[in-house]
This record gives sequence, C-alpha cells and structure tokens, in this order.
Amino acid sequence: MIGPHRDPMRRRGPAAAVAAVAVVLACCPCGAADTGPDEAPPTDERVQVRDEGGADAFELYRLPAGYRLADGSFSEAAIVAHQKGRLDRINEGLSLRLRTSETPHFLVFSDADAKVTSRFVKWSEALYDSLREQFGIPKRQRIWHGKCIVLVFRGRAEFNGYARTFDRHDAGRAGAYFAVEGHGPDGPHLVHMCFPLDQRDDRRLQELLAHEGTHAFFEVYRKPGRLPLWLHEGLAEYMTTVNDRALRGAKWPAAERAAKSRASLRGLFAREAGETLGPGEYAAAFTLVDLLVDAGRDRFRQFIDGLKDGQTQDAALRAAYGFDLRELERRWHDYVAAAAPRKGK
Repeated sequence: MIGPHRDPMRRRGPAAAVAAVAVVLACCPCGAADTGPDEAPPTDERVQVRDEGGADAFELYRLPAGYRLADGSFSEAAIVAHQKGRLDRINEGLSLRLRTSETPHFLVFSDADAKVTSRFVKWSEALYDSLREQFGIPKRQRIWHGKCIVLVFRGRAEFNGYARTFDRHDAGRAGAYFAVEGHGPDGPHLVHMCFPLDQRDDRRLQELLAHEGTHAFFEVYRKPGRLPLWLHEGLAEYMTTVNDRALRGAKWPAAERAAKSRASLRGLFAREAGETLGPGEYAAAFTLVDLLVDAGRDRFRQFIDGLKDGQTQDAALRAAYGFDLRELERRWHDYVAAAAPRKGK
C-alpha cells in the first residue's frame, strides 16, 4: 500500500537544506507468491520515519555540499558520486560485502552471486524502459534525480539489518520495500529499493521488482505523491502483468467476481494511505488501470499529470477522458466482463 509523500525534514538551521530522512512508502510482505485466487495480495505498510535524535541513522542520505550548481540546478554527477559513496558506509556499518553494478538509471548494491546480481541489473533497466514505453514518457524526462539504488541482500538478516539501521523500519514481514528520501519540496527526489534473497524463485523476484519499481517510479514522477491509493496499487499490479503476461489470468477472476457482485467502487476510490484493500479491490484497481490504458495511453498520462498537478480524481478524469468516477465505475463493470476472455489469458 502506498501513502502520500510528505516532507519529513526537520529544520536544523543552515544544515536543513541537506538534511534527509527516509520515508518507507511501500512493502510487499513475505508469502505473496503463494496467494490463491480468492486472496488479496498481502497488505503493504506505510511507515513515516523521522530522526528523533540520538544516533543519526539518516546521515547516509544527507546530500553533499556541492549537490547544487551555481545556477541553482542539481549536479547529477555530484549526487551520483555521493550515492556511490554510500556503499562503503553500508558495508562497514553492517559488516557486509556489497558490490556496485551501474546502469544508466540504477545503482545495484548486492552481495548476491554474480548471476543473481546480473538479473537485477537487467530487470531494473528493462522495467524503467517498459514504464516509459507503456505510458509514453519521453526519454529526456527525468523521473528521479541521481540514480535509483537497488539493494539486493543475500539473506533476510542482512535485509532486516539495513532496514533497521538506515531506514529505521521494521521490515520483518516485508518481502521487499522502497523508500523515498525526503529533501524538501525544492530538493532532489531520490529513491532506493531493498530486496532479500530468502527465496530464489526468479519469477517471483522479478514480480517484486516490477511492483516496487513501479511504485517508486510513479511516486516521484513529475513531483512526489498525489496519486490515489487505488491508482498506485493498480499501476504496480498492472506492470507485473506487463512484465509477466501469465499473471493476468491469475488476477482477472477476482475482478470478475467483484464486478458480478455489483459492489460499488466508491469505497475503493476513497481509500487512503494505511488502509487495507481486499482481494476484489486489488483486482479492481488493476483492471481499472487496464481499462484506462486501453482507452488511450496519451489520455492515461494526461490523467496522471492532472492528479500530479493537484486536480481531484473527478476533474482529472473529465479533462483526460470526458467522464467522472461514477461513469468510470459503470464502464468498469462492462469492461471486466467483456475483456476477460481477451485480457485474462
């Protein structure tokens, strides 16, 4: 589950401009791969982490003095160099041997074997390209500043240790999570994702990366936050099916059952951060995104942009599609039934 981004910085005089804390926004708990057709994906968590004094765990995320250029823009080179420098501090703090692999948009810190690490390197960049292609986002448009850091830990103890030490987050039930590093509304938007290798099923690991990577991508796309819960979860679920077409057949039947029950979606549209979605609601969120994308990728991006610019859901829908939430719900009932044979296989 995902919550709205908030600026968690604490003002501390001149140093405030480079202060940072990690806001853990989404987790995929353990056991998600074994959910049956009538089960919801496990409930995600949203944890806002603050520096309350004492040992400053968040110093890892503080920006270097030269992160801004003379014209006020960000020095991407300085930010990336500083991000790379985190590796030694993490290894020293946790007695690990993480190694760095770099792609155009990611830094992968991993202590897994070379074969597993290479898969995360390949999957990460492929997901980024797929997200741009799916939603018509120009290559020149920056999604995050610096690079997204992907931390791959060989075991759960190492994963939990990082979450506890650097993000001050209890990830004991999490199968993976991502965090946005808060630097204020005028600061750079940085993200990192964490994955334990307590299970080695490649298909499941790639599904986790697609889900968390989509959350990270759209959380900071254009500006932090501002997407409703159903849309954030729907996007993450949708991209797992783009990544693995076989997952569509597993996700669609729950949406069909929800549509046949004629249950209202008003509750889903009103869900906020920290609330729990049921099986039908997760499936409905995925198929709502499928419907809107099917109606036109340019329109869908316009809808997302409208929400990011502060429009209400109804206003953003009307501007992009010419209808509101009430009409979206009506169309969704028809769409799920009509599209199931084509979309669900």
